[in-house]
Amino acid sequence: MSFRRIATLLLAFAMPATLTFIGCSDDDTPTDPNAGIQQVNIRMHAGDQFTYDRWDLDANNQKIATSKRGYDIEINKGVGLVGQYSDWFFRLGKDQQSQKRDTLFIRTETVTRQSNGSSYTEEVMAYGFGYKVLQSFIAEVMKLGNVGVPTIAAPQWNTIARYYDKSGNAIPVGSEWFIGPEDGVTMNFTINGFPIGVNAKIKGTYAAREEKIQAGNQQVTTWKSTITASFTLQGQTIVESKVHLWFSDDPDGQIRVLQESARATIPVVGITFDIPGETQELVSWF
Repeated sequence: MSFRRIATLLLAFAMPATLTFIGCSDDDTPTDPNAGIQQVNIRMHAGDQFTYDRWDLDANNQKIATSKRGYDIEINKGVGLVGQYSDWFFRLGKDQQSQKRDTLFIRTETVTRQSNGSSYTEEVMAYGFGYKVLQSFIAEVMKLGNVGVPTIAAPQWNTIARYYDKSGNAIPVGSEWFIGPEDGVTMNFTINGFPIGVNAKIKGTYAAREEKIQAGNQQVTTWKSTITASFTLQGQTIVESKVHLWFSDDPDGQIRVLQESARATIPVVGITFDIPGETQELVSWF
């Protein structure tokens, strides 16, 4: 799997495609920390379908016009346990040009307030997201040839979007969390006979609240998250990859995703390679 497909894994990312935000504010009292902030209450629905326009991006993260094609997403209810959860959904994506398919298991952590019975979604989770990010990097390095491949830990559920703290208070824009260990994961490669240990740290950020975006012929209000994967070698960053996600309540789902282009440099062996970017923008849904 290439880095450009990380974006499709986040649809949740393309990362979660049926995320619902209830269009009302939290309990609005003078002492309420949620006062004036639209309540987030994400609901996924089996059978929801979404169509996007999809483009590759150049080195400056501009759309390559000739690469435009369609991308479809369909949501189905999961069956059985994945990890410790049974309340998950199966997201199936398909590129209309290549006919290639990709899949993702997603769920939400939704809480009901005892005070008034209202509910809110604390976070959105994707199964094996961090694992697939590491796999994607390994796949790119393997293209260099003569590479000893490292082993990585098994997949688990990872938080890819967060809106509330454990007390039910809306978190501020700019809040961050780690996907995987806070000190990162070290991958021990052998490249052309040289042992090389690359450390990968993956971090999520609540990037923007109630941002306006055009989807089809409709302007919608969105919530933005950014996922950043930083890879370092001997304390030096060799590449930083970012994926930006926008979700909305009307329509209920992902509105846009953008995987930035990046360039990786491995100084020990003098190797440089490009990681192409990609973007998807919602155009229709039912």
